[in-house]
Amino acid sequence: MKTYYIGIDCGGTNIRIGLVDESFKIYHEEKHQSQKIGSGLSGLIRSYVLKYKDTYMIKAIGIGFPGIVDLNTKQILKVPNLKAFEGDYLRALEKDLDIPIYIGNDVNLLMLYDAKHFDIDPNKSVMGFYLGTGFGSAIRINHMMYQGDFGAAGEIGHVPIYLRGLLHNEKQCDLESEVSGFNLQRIHEKHFANDPFETMFIDHFNDEPIQDYLNLLAIYIATQITILDISTIILGGGVIMSDQFPKAYLESLIMKNLFTDKTKENFKVYYAQVHQNSGILGSVIFAKQHLDN
Repeated sequence: MKTYYIGIDCGGTNIRIGLVDESFKIYHEEKHQSQKIGSGLSGLIRSYVLKYKDTYMIKAIGIGFPGIVDLNTKQILKVPNLKAFEGDYLRALEKDLDIPIYIGNDVNLLMLYDAKHFDIDPNKSVMGFYLGTGFGSAIRINHMMYQGDFGAAGEIGHVPIYLRGLLHNEKQCDLESEVSGFNLQRIHEKHFANDPFETMFIDHFNDEPIQDYLNLLAIYIATQITILDISTIILGGGVIMSDQFPKAYLESLIMKNLFTDKTKENFKVYYAQVHQNSGILGSVIFAKQHLDN
């Protein structure tokens, strides 16, 4: 008998939810505004599943959240831009529906989709770096996502930096404060307000704020590659995939900062294209992997 999955992408703007078969074909899909649903997320999921449960054999539900989650307890621990999603309500929902629920960070699930899309060997380790409003990364060790002890593995945007000097007796600024889409807006307003934002990387490529931005981004990507010894990466997000972004230059900066010759020889970059259903499909891939294991 044919089996199906429910994939859910809980974004800061929209919640996308879909019924998907084993070949990753989406049969039904809905979109809801995240702010309007808020703490009613459990009810939305329940009503959607009950709509199809009697007709389709649903094996599992996968959900991606833009924050920190605990896969084992099903708790949503921290969602900075939508605190209404936080809480311990999915275990009760799982019991009520009698369908296993698997949750993960949305960037992790997005990378699972991208790795499948690019047909990267399922047993090969790969990392994803996604630069949009914020900056996040995802880590797949062999065929499984690495989430760390508390689901926060890959939060590269929140590692400390000292671009402007070391601070003593207080917390360092984090990487996202310098390298993010949000900070690009600040750079434009502070240094280049009289010129178009859309061509800032091109018009001011050699200026210090842009070179600081690109070099800092490359150094931290190279650092993570060196620590984990993973030579295949996926780059994505609205900033990197914009027409003005100097992709080849970023690659050259990363390559320059890699440690071993073997890593340099095998360094491979894939560029993720934006797909509105990638979060749904990534959630299904995630759920299927955990169910199979």
